[in-house]
Amino acid sequence: MRFRVLTHRPSIAARLIIFMICCVLGESLDDKHVSVSGVPCYPALFVFGDSLSDTGNGNLTGNSFFRRTTEAPYGETVPGFPFNRFSDGLLLVDFLAMRIALPYSKPYLESSANFTTGVNYAVSGSTAENASYLYTDYNITTLTNISLETEIEWHNSLISMIPRANLPDANALKRGLYVIESGGNDYISAIIKSVYSIPDIITTFVPKVIAKIKAATEDLHSKGARNFLYIGVTPLGCSPSLLAYFSQEAKDVNGCIQSFNAVSESHGTRLLELVLELRLAYPTDAQFIFLDYYSAYTYVIQRSSVYGFSNTLDACCGAGVDYPYRFNQLSFCSSSSDLCSNPNVFLNWDGLHFTHRFNSLIFNITVDSGLYLNPPNAFFCCKSPYYN
Repeated sequence: MRFRVLTHRPSIAARLIIFMICCVLGESLDDKHVSVSGVPCYPALFVFGDSLSDTGNGNLTGNSFFRRTTEAPYGETVPGFPFNRFSDGLLLVDFLAMRIALPYSKPYLESSANFTTGVNYAVSGSTAENASYLYTDYNITTLTNISLETEIEWHNSLISMIPRANLPDANALKRGLYVIESGGNDYISAIIKSVYSIPDIITTFVPKVIAKIKAATEDLHSKGARNFLYIGVTPLGCSPSLLAYFSQEAKDVNGCIQSFNAVSESHGTRLLELVLELRLAYPTDAQFIFLDYYSAYTYVIQRSSVYGFSNTLDACCGAGVDYPYRFNQLSFCSSSSDLCSNPNVFLNWDGLHFTHRFNSLIFNITVDSGLYLNPPNAFFCCKSPYYN
């Protein structure tokens, strides 16, 4: 079942020009994964990350907190029932799968799944840095002991079984798109610990997270991966969960905590630097794309009324109006929660994650329109018949 992506796209004239260019240059751009007729731009999609990209692994770990994605009201907007995602609908990686003409990526821990078109290794609560290291060296406890390194190990374990039925083939492994979205939980955990200053987090934790992303990239590249998309961290200071917990912190003009957003911005800056470094290291045999989630989010929140959002800082599903930002950790979104009347006017779904409409808009602004995407035209010639 496929769903129409919401909100605007480039003008018809602009899309026609892009289509004509792709048709003319299609043959010469074959290695750049051009698709103008429904043929996948990439034969497979491999996703590494946390709850913003998790399509079911969190629940399958048996963690009771993550299991709530199998219950209402999660998935109430799309597809209309619980869908193993921390949202009322689709995630950014779901819209990406549609754009490149692939099925939604199946979670790695779903052992019976068909993985011929890729695998989703993302796990809710996962960190870029190893959980044991965070605990031993920084006394930080995480929601799960699964890290980016674990997800890479899962991938290496899976490819060691190839060739086998229901697994990606050699072409899929080499020409597939590898998405890495990681680091947010490292920073949230450090912030909540309340013993590390923001400058300490920026100078200590951010470089460690970027180093882990680099190591993951080099491991994947050594196994044949050649196409990478890096998704930055959202403005953490705009999260209802942190706004409610740190209500006295200084706010910016958007009502977000300035210092926490500085962490997210620093992560994005360093991640782009890594992308540029990787392009120099592998100038001919690989492509590296950067999606600046921080800037795209800021762009939307500053123009929220234009996009039809009347609430930019509260959780739609949660503790209700009696609590600041409609959030309370003890009343986290569940089947018994106080639910807003219209998720489409909220950016945030449950205090930590986003609504279907916001995810759709971020996708349209970045992947579809090329804003806050480096290079801007990375997906312009990539069109699925399901993406209307």
